[in-house]
Amino acid sequence: MFAAFFLNANAQGNSNFDLSGNARFAYVSSSGEALEHFEGTSFLRVRVGAFYTINENHGFKARLATTQSSEFPEVSFTIQADGGGLNRGSISFDEFYYRFKNEQTEVKAGRFQYYPKVLSNAGRSHFRFMSNNINIHWVDGIYVKRNLNEDWYGEIAGEYQPRNHTSYSYRGALNFGNSEHNLASYLALENRTRDDNNFIQKGFGLFVAPDAYFKSGGYSTYLAVMSRMVYDLPKPDALNGGSFRIAAEIGQNLNTTFEDGTSAVLSFGVHNFADKHQLMVEFAKTDSDWLTPNVYGPNSDEVEFRYRYFITDDLNIDFRYRIRDSRSDFVDTNYNFFARATYSF
Repeated sequence: MFAAFFLNANAQGNSNFDLSGNARFAYVSSSGEALEHFEGTSFLRVRVGAFYTINENHGFKARLATTQSSEFPEVSFTIQADGGGLNRGSISFDEFYYRFKNEQTEVKAGRFQYYPKVLSNAGRSHFRFMSNNINIHWVDGIYVKRNLNEDWYGEIAGEYQPRNHTSYSYRGALNFGNSEHNLASYLALENRTRDDNNFIQKGFGLFVAPDAYFKSGGYSTYLAVMSRMVYDLPKPDALNGGSFRIAAEIGQNLNTTFEDGTSAVLSFGVHNFADKHQLMVEFAKTDSDWLTPNVYGPNSDEVEFRYRYFITDDLNIDFRYRIRDSRSDFVDTNYNFFARATYSF
């Protein structure tokens, strides 16, 4: 009903509405054996929404999201997170926010998706607020972006959710178990202007979750810092207009020992060869007290190979093969494969 309303409004020529969305069909398999990937699961994620422009500076966005799997779960509507995200079969608003924007400042208030994106071929971060292939993480709160000069901008994201409504599967000891209310915030400085040395991204961030981190002696504040840098070398002839790209992130949990709280991710590959192909290999290393989003495993070493092919501007397919080697004796090495097609409009 929601999507049909906006489709009808758009069809009637209401220029204040901007309809957008995407559909992703994926096959995912996880195994303890390197070559056993024939018994996975498939699912379809669909997101449809519209942005309504009130005037030059003000607007409102609403978007519905659902994940349906080959298991054909019962379809239901919810306005809160379930299963540590959006369970298969559920339909909910993953964006529902007011936005103010001018030349220097952008403000969002409500429900929205946000994560500090790294400009690698995978386009993700080992920091917080990430969604994985199945669940969708949203932020209920406020986001502020402010341009500081021609190159740098600052960001602040603040999140509040009741414990049972959280849209994120929090890791290990960062479980917010001491309060009925989950509070978290992220502050960052970011530069995405290509400089004379072909660095296209430089960033620094601080994540704070008060009284949410369980450690010896009780609950404490989870406090983590990170930095990221991306190098992109254009090779128009050799790579047919593409580039060679290296992306790196490093983070540290400040409320633990140094040797237990570090995380590092390094990727390199070919970006947009002939405007059609992306190829990347990524290495990740996380310590036991770096409580990552669920796209990376804690206390593990990982290597991932990823390839994406852009069939058209709106349709692409990508493939991933990942090996996750846990340093815990009781956790087996995991081999993960997915194939995914994404159509955007």
